[in-house]
Amino acid sequence: MKRLFLLLFVVLANMNFLQAQDAYPRFSIKYGPWVQNVTETSFTVVWCSPEESMAFVEVAPDDGSAYEAKERTRFYDTVMGRRVCSKMHRVTVTGLESGKRYRYRVIGRNLIDDSDPYRIVYGKENNAGSKKRIFTVKTYDYKAEKCRFSMVNDQHQRFEQYKSLMESVSGDSRDFVVLNGDIVSYTARLDTNMHYTFGPIKNLACAIPSVFVIGNHESRGHEFYRLPEAYPTPTGEFYYTFRQGPAAFIVLNAAEDKPDHSVEYSDYARFDEYRKQQLEWLKKAVQDPLVADAPVKICLMHIPAIADPNSWYGQLWANEHFVPVLNEAGVDLMLSGHHHKFFVREKGSCGNDFPILSNSNLERLECEITQDGKIRVQCFDIDEKKVRDLTF
Repeated sequence: MKRLFLLLFVVLANMNFLQAQDAYPRFSIKYGPWVQNVTETSFTVVWCSPEESMAFVEVAPDDGSAYEAKERTRFYDTVMGRRVCSKMHRVTVTGLESGKRYRYRVIGRNLIDDSDPYRIVYGKENNAGSKKRIFTVKTYDYKAEKCRFSMVNDQHQRFEQYKSLMESVSGDSRDFVVLNGDIVSYTARLDTNMHYTFGPIKNLACAIPSVFVIGNHESRGHEFYRLPEAYPTPTGEFYYTFRQGPAAFIVLNAAEDKPDHSVEYSDYARFDEYRKQQLEWLKKAVQDPLVADAPVKICLMHIPAIADPNSWYGQLWANEHFVPVLNEAGVDLMLSGHHHKFFVREKGSCGNDFPILSNSNLERLECEITQDGKIRVQCFDIDEKKVRDLTF
């Protein structure tokens, strides 16, 4: 009889637990996923969930086989060997082959109760959205014949404009998308930053890597310090290098455009120290074979390193300190934004041994780089009309 009562108690307890699980919101994704920090053998998936949850990324080769029938590998977000339960999620997928396309999906379960650290309760495990929500992404290939990418900048939270500029971009024909700064006007909340950065390109960002180049406006606002949560980089800083096909990319952060003591910064600015730290890193980074051996070298920096009579402090600092190192490294082109208009400073115009191009905020830049060192840049307006076609 006691065994019967015990069995009944267990059954009722499990029923109550299952009912509690059903009553709790299902695991879902609020922003994302988006792909960053891609190499020949890895990529990182980032997303934000509305509830605290514990999730993982499931990966399989995109080889034409049925996804359900294919053996899949799971990758987890962990710290010191323990899985992370949070609203912000970053999972790095490793052990991949270069130039190969992979399928992935995000699966998780919401946190219900963690008041007892030895008996944490979670909801049901489920795929975010539906079982059919499977994404694909391709690893980089350093030996590829071409490198092709799109670039936008200075959207300043103009959701529909940004969406229209990127509407025709396909992940099948691009290696990545460059977000070259000031996609938002400030980072008062990380939620707002993610909404305006990835909301307009949500169907693209899940399938094509996004290269985040921080602008001076992203550094403003109360939650600016949380930006690394959403934009992982190889160095953990917003200056880093990467390679795709014939091109090596040097991503730099020119920081703010005015001196540190400017009243607009309310005494929070210590950008001179940061830029000096970055300069020391740059001197070593350009000697890395990943960069040094590349047929073409491109610098991505939101504020162009030009020295004109009207140049502000940040530009002059970058021109005086970054440009000589980039010259010695043999950089072929700098791509920037910041000025909200298109212009090119030709080689030699301000101590630069390479052209400096500033893209308009009303145009999408398309770039193709080939093994013979040719760089073709085309710009398209919001109506998808080609307005520029340049070769460097």
